[in-house]
This record gives sequence, structure tokens and C-alpha cells, in this order.
Amino acid sequence: MAETLAGTPAPKLSDNLRGRQLPHIGVLSREEIEEVIHLAEWFRDNPRDMTYADLLKNRVQALLFVYESTRTRMGFTTAMAQLGGTTAYLAAKDTQMGRGESIVDTARALGQYVDVLSARLWKQEDIEVICQNMDVPVINACTPRDHVTHVIGELMTIKQAKGRLEGINLVYTGMARGILHSFIRVCPVMGINLTLAVPESYAETIDQDILAEGKKKAEQAGTRLEICTDLKEAVRDADFIQASTLIRSMLAGEMSPEEKRVDVPKWTVTKEVLDCAKPDVLYSHSGPAHRGICATDEVMDGPKSLIKEEARNAIYSKKALLALMVR
Repeated sequence: MAETLAGTPAPKLSDNLRGRQLPHIGVLSREEIEEVIHLAEWFRDNPRDMTYADLLKNRVQALLFVYESTRTRMGFTTAMAQLGGTTAYLAAKDTQMGRGESIVDTARALGQYVDVLSARLWKQEDIEVICQNMDVPVINACTPRDHVTHVIGELMTIKQAKGRLEGINLVYTGMARGILHSFIRVCPVMGINLTLAVPESYAETIDQDILAEGKKKAEQAGTRLEICTDLKEAVRDADFIQASTLIRSMLAGEMSPEEKRVDVPKWTVTKEVLDCAKPDVLYSHSGPAHRGICATDEVMDGPKSLIKEEARNAIYSKKALLALMVR
């Protein structure tokens, strides 16, 4: 278990990320990720310290989301409020985007009103276009190819429980969407061995360019990056199992062709699955976790589950990024 930072002085904020844009986690170096994690851990362990309570006073964040959210929306809203700023939530369907305005024109307009934009979009290309057309910080709040703040929160949860990231055997299971692709990019950089435990139909949809990038980084770092289409086999040496939503249509409403081919019982994390891993394996889920599909009640509510801790850490990953990027 990691040492607490409770009662320690507030870290000084560097300018390394000031004004930056984060279309995906791959633009961050190991040193920058470690800086974000350290600040986020300090925020988490010192919730009543007011050192940075007015850091973003009079600053405005916009959340532009194309579909519903609980944790990401509340995480960004809470983080901005704790730094003294305000948040405007924009459901894309309720803006002029819902009547056909382009991403380009939406971005150019929003850039005149806000100090930071956090966007959840249908396509990775859309976040790239927004970055090109805004001069303020932009954070990817979930696309099919990235979920930077969630994954940093997940790394925090692993480190908090295991005391380290280097050398950890991490198994990811769930959709081949944003979180999976963020892990492909970041795990080799952080010295983590990553196994992607996904159904065959999901494995076929993994972005091959991002996978090639991750494998190259893993080779350079001397870590493992592999895909396994058998859940019980995948977890054999696991220190930590990180799950996300298994069935896409239950998350965002849109049914993906590949989900129709998923044999759900084979991909539900059960106690039997945990028993195939190391005795001290831990489990978490990014949410929403559909009980009986993603995992059983016994797993989600059991002693190996860190779902609540992950939800909390995801607030502070966002808070750290906002503090470092927006001032």
C-alpha cells in the first residue's frame, strides 16, 4: 500500500502542462504523468487543505458531452468547484451541434467563452479538430480511442493499493474503446505489464496503429503487452484486474456489431475468475458496471473490490490536470 501524503506541504505547480491540450494520454511523458499522479494523490490525501481552493477562481470550464455520464461529469464538476472555478454542462444535442453546426464552428465559439473544455465525443477525430480550433486547454473526457482522466485515476488506484506501478501485471477486460486504448499507450511508459482480456470480436476492433505504438513502447521498456481471448487464462498472473463496461449499448445507447458476438457468461468476472489469479489480486471497474454482466455481486461487493476508491481517485486525477493546465 502506498504511503499517505496527508499533512505534507502542498506541491508546487510546475508550468510543464500549463496551456496544454490532451487529445489522448499518449501526448504525456512518464514524468508528466507522475507529476499529475503525485498532485492528485496530495489532493486526495489532503481534502481540507485550502492552499489551491481559489486557484481557478473566475475560470469557467465547459463540458461538451454527446452522451450521458455520471462519474466523468461529476468528477470534472467537483474538481473545478474545489479549485474555485465554475462548470457549464453542455449536452451536445441541446446545443446547435444538435441542429447540424460543425465541430469546427462549435469549438471556435466555445473558445471565446471558456478557459478549458472537457469533451466526450463520438469520434477521436472530433477531439483532434477541437484542439486545432481552440486556444485554451482541451481534455479528452472520453472518445473511442482515449479516456485519459479515468485511466490516470485507475493508475492511482493500483498504486494506492499495491504501492507501485512498475512491474505490476495488469489485466484489462471490457470494451475495446477509450480505456483500453489509453492503457495500451500508457502502461509500457509506466513499466506495467498489460494483458488485454477481450472477446475475439472486440480484439478485431482494436486500433492497429495504437496497438503498434504500444508494442513498440513495450519492447523499448522491456514490458509485456499481449491480447488474450480467454478471461481465465488471461488473469493467471494478474496483480490487478481493471474492468470497464462489457456491452457498449448499455453505456451509450448505440449497439456495436461486435457486441452481438460476445458470449457474456464467459466474460463476467466471477469469484471463480478471481481464484485463477494471484491470491492477492484486486479488482476494480471504471463504471458503469452492470451487475451480473460485467461482474457478479460477490466480486463487486467483495473484499478484493476497489470500485469506490477508483471513483474517488478519478475526481482527483481531473483536479490535478485542471490545476496544472488551466491556471
